[in-house]
Amino acid sequence: MNATNAAKRVLIADPSDKSRHALALYLREKGMEVIEASDGSKALSETLLRKPDIILLDLSVPILGPDRLVQILRSNPNTKSLPFFFLSDQERSVPGFRPGTDGFIRKPYHEDEVLLRIQRALFQDPLSEALSGDSEISGNLNQIFIPDLWQMLSMNRKSGILQVEGVGISGSIYIERGEIVSAATQNIVGEKALFRMIPLREGKFRFLPGKVGVRRSIYTSSQHAILEGLRHFDEIRKLGSELPAPGETVMVVRDGREVASAGGALREVLLLSEFCSRVEDIVNNCNFPDLAVLEALLTLKNRGILRIGDFDARPSKSDFLPADDMARLKSRLEDRGSPVTAGVGRIVFFLPDPALLEGLVMALGKYRDFEVDSVFFSLRRKEGVPLGTFGRLRVGESSSVLLYAFPYLRSVSPLWYSLAPAPLGIVVFLKAEMTGALENLMAVSDYTRGASARVVLAVMGKAFTEFGLGENTFRLFRNRVERLGCTMKVREMEQVTAEEIRDSLSAVIRQHLEGETA
Repeated sequence: MNATNAAKRVLIADPSDKSRHALALYLREKGMEVIEASDGSKALSETLLRKPDIILLDLSVPILGPDRLVQILRSNPNTKSLPFFFLSDQERSVPGFRPGTDGFIRKPYHEDEVLLRIQRALFQDPLSEALSGDSEISGNLNQIFIPDLWQMLSMNRKSGILQVEGVGISGSIYIERGEIVSAATQNIVGEKALFRMIPLREGKFRFLPGKVGVRRSIYTSSQHAILEGLRHFDEIRKLGSELPAPGETVMVVRDGREVASAGGALREVLLLSEFCSRVEDIVNNCNFPDLAVLEALLTLKNRGILRIGDFDARPSKSDFLPADDMARLKSRLEDRGSPVTAGVGRIVFFLPDPALLEGLVMALGKYRDFEVDSVFFSLRRKEGVPLGTFGRLRVGESSSVLLYAFPYLRSVSPLWYSLAPAPLGIVVFLKAEMTGALENLMAVSDYTRGASARVVLAVMGKAFTEFGLGENTFRLFRNRVERLGCTMKVREMEQVTAEEIRDSLSAVIRQHLEGETA
C-alpha cells in the first residue's frame, strides 16, 4: 500500500522570533500546518480557535505564563487531551506533566529531532495502520522520509528490509524488532551506508516484513545512529564551497606519515590517496563515514600533503622491476606449481611494529605494478595487527606476487603456513625490542624451511633507534636460519623509502631467480 502523510497542525509558542520562525519554516517544508504565537495569551486564543494537534510551548512565554496556559487548556473538555512539548534551555519540572503524552525538548535542539518527536506522538494514518499487520508497504520519500518511517517501524517493533531507491543511490536498511542492525548501499555497509540514505528526500521506499538474516554491522542505538546521520548531513552541507567535488583529482605532494601516525581517517585517507586518483574513489573505498573522509581530505590539503582540484592526472608511476627481470619472473611463476597455483608467487614480510605497514604500503604505492588490498586494511583497522595479504605485484596479465604481512608471534605461526606456503622470499624487519622475544624469532626461522628461494633478507638500521637487534640475539637467529638450510642476508635501511623498499623486494626476487637457476 502507499503511505500518505496527513497534514498535522502544530502550534509553536515561543517569544524568540528567530527560533520560532526557523522551526516553523522547517515544519512547513515537511508538510505540516504551523501556527505561531509569541506569548501565552495569543497561544491560548489560537488554540481555542484553530484546534492544533500539538503545542510546542517555550517555558519563557510572557503575558500568560506556561503553567496557567496549561491549566486553562486542561480544564477545557475540547483541549484537555492535547499533547504538549515543553521547550527550555535547562532541565526543569513542569506542573501537570503527563509521561507518555507530553514531552520535554531542551534547547538548542536539532530540528530533525523535533520532527521525530512530533511524528512519534501524532503520526496515525494508513501507514501506521498497515504497520500493525504483516503486509508489504511502499511509498514516496517526499511524503515521509526515512527517520519518520523508522520511528513507526520501531514503535511497532517490526522486522524486515527497508529498500530505498533515491537519485543516484539505492540500498537496504535491515531492521530487527524495530532496531536497525545493518545497512548496505552498493559495496558499502554499516553506518556509512545508513548515513548516506538517511537524508534522502526524493525517491521511493519499500518495506518487506520478515526475519532478517544478515550479519549485524551497526551496533549503536538506532535513535543515536539516525540523529548522527542527520548531523553528518548538516555538517557536510556547512562545508559549502570547501567541499571537494567527487570528480576532482587527488595527488600526494608531500610525505604525510607524521600526520597519518595519529591513525583514524587521516591514516586511511592518506593511504588510499596513493592508489585512488579521484575524490569519490577515496570516499567510497574508505571505511570511515563520508564526513570524516571529507574532513580528512581537507585537513591533508590544508597541510600541503595533498593537492585536490581540476588538473591533469598524477604523473605516471614507475615500473617496479626492469623489463628483463619481470619477464624472467613471469616465466618462473608460470612454470612453477600445479595448474591451480601456477602464475602465483608469495613474499612474506615479518613486521614487529604494525605502524610500519603504512610506510611499506605508501612506498610501494609509487609503483604501477603494486595493488593494495583495501579489504585487508578494512579488517586490519578493527583487528589491530597485520595478518594476511596486504597487496600484490602484477607480473604481466595473468601472474602476480602476493605480499603478506605477519607479526612476530609464535601463537599465530600456524596461519603463516596455511596462508603463505612455500614463499619465494621472506623479508624480516628486525627491531631492538625483539631482543626479549627470541622464541618468536625462532618460530620465524622454523618457517624459513618452506621458503622456495632459501634466502631470508633481514632489514635493520643502526643509524636510528627504531630498528636493530642485540648482537647475541642476532647471532643466534642467524645461526638458526642457516642451520635450517637458508641463507640470511642483511640490508641496512636509514629510513623506509620507496627506493629502499623497491631495492629490498627486487633483491628478494633476484635471489629467488638465481636460486631456481642454480
